[in-house]
Amino acid sequence: MSQNIDDIVSKIGNIARAFGISRNELKLYFILLLNGKMTAKELSDKINISYTKIYPILTKLEGRGWIRRIGKRPSYYIANPIREVWENVKKNIFDSLEKIERDLILPISVLLSSQTSFYNIALVQQDAINQTLQQILSENSSKYYVAISFPEILSQELVKLLEANSYKHDVKVILSKSLKVDSNVLQVRYLDSMFGSGIITSNSIFLIIKTQGNTLLGMFSNHIYFVEIGKVYFEYLWEKADKNRDNA
Repeated sequence: MSQNIDDIVSKIGNIARAFGISRNELKLYFILLLNGKMTAKELSDKINISYTKIYPILTKLEGRGWIRRIGKRPSYYIANPIREVWENVKKNIFDSLEKIERDLILPISVLLSSQTSFYNIALVQQDAINQTLQQILSENSSKYYVAISFPEILSQELVKLLEANSYKHDVKVILSKSLKVDSNVLQVRYLDSMFGSGIITSNSIFLIIKTQGNTLLGMFSNHIYFVEIGKVYFEYLWEKADKNRDNA
């Protein structure tokens, strides 16, 4: 069994190290996962690490949510389910990547775009919103991220354009749970509610809100800064959204 654990740690150790997870942390977790509850002394003997050095590792694992401690004198340690731990690891990785994008990629992108190109910001009135949406979907882009919470803009023409683009490009659609699209082609997820609607492509963003007068108002921009912020926020909503409309 010890050899099996060593093999597992050896296979994933280098990847784990990139995210600040040591081999000893991995080894302790898998030992607890396979052996059930154990004391610090038992773990120290099992992994051949001094009794005083085992506690900092256990503290880190507790902080990560990988293990929990029960009882006193002696305390026992138990591994949390591996699926639960993996979801926690994925969230931490996603948060780390978002931080890199926010603190490094976006500022550099904005700096480069401000030096090399012009950008537009324009308001779009209600009577031109559907036409603008169709124009954006007709432009060449590697991705089309769409969020719709207003039934006024969920037209059959819009759905057909999204379906046509989805055969060659990355198309994702988030709908308010009060809306529904019958399509076997589109990737669709649902949220209980959203602040507004919009579409994000590789090069532009078009946001739509409802004013106090209950009319729709759109804002279009091709500024890389707004586009990148929109992508990050859409991906955050996409992770929260439910594939099943009834569960949203």
